[in-house]
Amino acid sequence: MRILFTSNKTYRGSIDGGWWYFYLPLMDMGHEVYFYDTVSGDDKTYSEIIETFKPDLIFCIMTGDVGIAPLEPWQDILNETKTGRTKTFNWFCDDTWRYDNFSKNACHYFNVCSTPENPRVADYKKDGYDNIIVANWHANSKFYEAKAYEDKNTDISFIGYLTATRKSFFNRVDLPITFLSGITQEELFAAHTTTKIGINLSHNDNDTQGKTQMKQRMFEVPAGGGMLLTQYHEGIEDYYKIDSEIVTFKDADEFCKKAKFLMDNPNVSKNIAERGYRRFIREHDSSVRLNQVLQEIGKL
Repeated sequence: MRILFTSNKTYRGSIDGGWWYFYLPLMDMGHEVYFYDTVSGDDKTYSEIIETFKPDLIFCIMTGDVGIAPLEPWQDILNETKTGRTKTFNWFCDDTWRYDNFSKNACHYFNVCSTPENPRVADYKKDGYDNIIVANWHANSKFYEAKAYEDKNTDISFIGYLTATRKSFFNRVDLPITFLSGITQEELFAAHTTTKIGINLSHNDNDTQGKTQMKQRMFEVPAGGGMLLTQYHEGIEDYYKIDSEIVTFKDADEFCKKAKFLMDNPNVSKNIAERGYRRFIREHDSSVRLNQVLQEIGKL
């Protein structure tokens, strides 16, 4: 398949996840992929690329944020959607808090869209958009050289920016947590593979209502062979068996209790990590997720 992949190649100066988790896996799957960078643009205009490359699918991760991606070709994509000659698709990322002010309007620029939040499907349909599929986050196992659990040298870690809410949470926690932020994607891959217990906080500081959401970290930790200890978010049980493949918590007190138990009982966390890794490889690797998405797009 000829795919015109349209996304920001960089974020905050580093190669972004779209390159590692979408573009490279699509290439490895045997597709012919043209990467249009919505940050730097291209020597050709977007319409010229469509005319010369002649894609079978325009696969986008559009943000609607000029601060992140100043060259998103909204009008060109809408024009192509209207012609009906090329199927257009957008992968939405933050529908728990961006649905009302972005996704429910932006979806009409595309033939098909996806949401990471299953409850949002009903909202799209209520608002007149039927071609919506559920496609959650994933990680590219090609870049995670998972070590044996006993060979990992970090007991417990949080990898990500320490936002105000995250700092407040960890200030209530008395545990020897390793914190890593502001690292490159390559450093992130390595950090996940050397961590026994990886923490995920599902709250997003951008959401004024304080809701939780699906996070990519929920798939990156198991990709590195670590045990995922995650703040609960509705629907996570559709992707992992709680207390068998991952462990969840709802507040700082429950987090501390469970983290201490897992650190004191390494065989328990090791077994959970191994089951979580097997589930990840079977269902949540980038190639698996993207193959499913392409099949779903093809049905609509």
